[in-house]
Parts: sequence; structure tokens; C-alpha cells
Amino acid sequence: MKLWSKIKEFFGFFDYNGDGKVGIEDAKAVAKDAQDKVAEVKTEAKRRVRRVKEEISDVAEAAKEVAEQAGDVVDAVKGKPRRGRPPKKAPAKKKAPAKKTK
Repeated sequence: MKLWSKIKEFFGFFDYNGDGKVGIEDAKAVAKDAQDKVAEVKTEAKRRVRRVKEEISDVAEAAKEVAEQAGDVVDAVKGKPRRGRPPKKAPAKKKAPAKKTK
């Protein structure tokens, strides 16, 4: 009898309407709750996948930058001058309009 009481206690968790019996209404409620939880998990998984893709693209960009900088280290070891960013050109000064003479 101990096992039977355990079984009744277990199925009591699914007695949503509280009538002491597990019926079709209770099963429908359980199914609805399960569908809601599956939908929540699905949206969370999609959000996480999207964030992982963003982070992977950021890491890929950083890795490309590191690869480009590694070439500069090799050049420095060889004694070549530093290649940094080229200096900005000074903006061209506007000439004053020519004066008209009569």
C-alpha cells in the first residue's frame, strides 16, 4: 500500500482543479503549461544564439586586427621604420579673392 499512496501523491501534483481526480481537464492544463514553458525556452535559446553570433563576429574582427599587427612586429625586428597611420593633410587654405583694379 505504501507504493500506491506514493503513486497517488505523484499524480496529485497534476490535479489542477483540486477535485481529487486527474481528468482530461487536468491533462489539458498540464499540456498548456508545458507548451508555455517550451515557448519561453525557445525564445531564450534564440536570444542566446543571436548574442553568441555577435560575440563571435567581434572576436573574428579582433583576430584579424591582431594578425595585421603581427606583421608590424616582424618589420620592427628587421629594423624597418614604424608604419603607423599616415599623417593627416593640412586643410587647404582658401585664397583671398583678388582685388579688381580700374
